[in-house]
Amino acid sequence: MVQRMPVSCDPRVCVIILNFNGKSHLEYCLPSILKSDYENMSVLLVDNMSTDDSLEYARREFPEIEILVLDSNKGYAGGNNEGIKAAIKKGADIVVLANNDILVHPQWINSAVRAFDADSQVGFVGCDVFGDFSSVPVEDYHEACSKWKNISMDYTAEYISGMALFIKKELFRNVGFLDEKYFLYSEETDLEFRGKLIGYKSMKTNVPIWHYSSGSTQNIPVKASVYAIRNSIRMSIKFKQPLFLILKNILCIYKTAVNPFLGADINDRLVSRLRPKNCFINFFIVSYCVFWNLLNLHETFKARKADYVYINNFNGDY
Repeated sequence: MVQRMPVSCDPRVCVIILNFNGKSHLEYCLPSILKSDYENMSVLLVDNMSTDDSLEYARREFPEIEILVLDSNKGYAGGNNEGIKAAIKKGADIVVLANNDILVHPQWINSAVRAFDADSQVGFVGCDVFGDFSSVPVEDYHEACSKWKNISMDYTAEYISGMALFIKKELFRNVGFLDEKYFLYSEETDLEFRGKLIGYKSMKTNVPIWHYSSGSTQNIPVKASVYAIRNSIRMSIKFKQPLFLILKNILCIYKTAVNPFLGADINDRLVSRLRPKNCFINFFIVSYCVFWNLLNLHETFKARKADYVYINNFNGDY
């Protein structure tokens, strides 16, 4: 059992759950998160204009959580930015970006707080995810929970998925918030890349959590594919990749999306986003994404300039 400091000394943690028509997921997600054994925490449900009865359900069954209802669907980036700003305004030291389709071990927050305490330069913390890249039976997660005993943590060079991502508040002051132009996909990778440019580190703990995988996008495969592809290209442009690498990335996307003989795992969530339909439709999806990036080059360069203002003004205060 982890020995914890008194509550008064613990950093304030706010778990931000972004929701869009996710009542069926909230039914297991909210009870799981509320069983977290970290006392100095709050839960903020940010709703992106749901049209199901998510809000009614949450208000009725979980009156202890705070709910922020947005006046439009601001996507992953915009919705989470609203939640982050509200959380920091109310005194959060650490924010957690959480999907509405996860199950968490009660000690997931304790483990993350210990990781931040271990090194002041740690800006991002993740967990041991079951279902990060493809669907995993929930029984595997429950078995891992039953066998889990002690917290361990390690630095990682990998990007941590935004479906369960701990971030210290100082990072937003030093690198800015999520880039809302992405709307959906790549925005947390963009944020982590900016953090790494000024020396922030990432850690992963061995505490298990489970992810349903694509819980909010499984009914919109083409739209999800468009966002995933266009944003992958945009990020490679935004962070000054050489032209030949940008072109190589685009060609790899075409190959994955269009090649009917590709021996790829169709259960892989990343592959399925690039291949939502048949090869002809996929070709037009990728071509549209390339064209979109050409039309938005000026705005991408403008965003890059704004990011590097933050980075160049960083004073070393982690």
